[in-house]
Amino acid sequence: MAKKNKKKVIRPWCWYCERDFEDEKVLISHQRAKHFKCNHCSKKLNTAGGMAVHVMQVHKETIST
Repeated sequence: MAKKNKKKVIRPWCWYCERDFEDEKVLISHQRAKHFKCNHCSKKLNTAGGMAVHVMQVHKETIST
C-alpha cells in the first residue's frame, strides 16, 4: 500500500489575536471589525497603517503602540 501524500494547508491568521481563518476574506472582515475600528468615530479601516493615517489626519492625534 502506498503512502498518502498529505499536504499541509496554510490558513490565513490574524497577527493581532493569533486566530486562524477559513480564507483571506474572512480574515480581513475580522480585522476590520475587531482591530481596525477608530475609537473616536467608529470608522472601520482595512489596515493598521490606514488607521494611523486616519487618526492623525481626522482627529489630530497619534497612535502609540
